[in-house]
Amino acid sequence: MIIQPERWAPQQRQDTAVQTWSDGFCLTDWCTAKRWVVRRDARHNDLWLVAVSSMEATWEIAGVVPVCPLCGTNLSPHVEGVGEAPCVADNPLAAYARRLAA
Repeated sequence: MIIQPERWAPQQRQDTAVQTWSDGFCLTDWCTAKRWVVRRDARHNDLWLVAVSSMEATWEIAGVVPVCPLCGTNLSPHVEGVGEAPCVADNPLAAYARRLAA
């Protein structure tokens, strides 16, 4: 799956105080990780910091878009119905997107 780079927020100023974490979702069925937190590195344009949570250690991923550190698939910035409420059934569009990603 190819995610267009413009779907991710453009690089912010070089000030580390303005760097915020956003959610990234791995859409492969066989990957054990589904949700990551992602942000650009403040020092390098195409370097991404990817972690399980903002308080955990990060992986440094070089590329135009962030990828899952476990399987290498491009992370999706947001998928409707994924990662929102654990007890709510996924909508048909999210199920279709996961089948396409497989």
